[in-house]
Amino acid sequence: MIRRRLARPRGRHRDGVPPGSVPHYTWDHEARTEAAILQITWPGWAVLYGTGSRLFHAIATWPTPEPLLLCDRTVEGLKAQMREAEMTALTGIDHP
Repeated sequence: MIRRRLARPRGRHRDGVPPGSVPHYTWDHEARTEAAILQITWPGWAVLYGTGSRLFHAIATWPTPEPLLLCDRTVEGLKAQMREAEMTALTGIDHP
């Protein structure tokens, strides 16, 4: 005969014990702040910072034929890509 052990509660929450507090962490404070500032200063874009990917992402919020998503490791690089995308949208010509 096979006997099964009764399942014991695991983790922080056990019967009869009040739940423990879990610390709240915010990752990459500076990068997230830079993305928020960029979001405010460039109104035609939704700007995010991915804590997992460690990339800045910009999504165009104006009508485009295809979704426009830009990514870069630095704010300066993302700004350059955003500028280029706006120039291309305004003139219809790719700028180097």
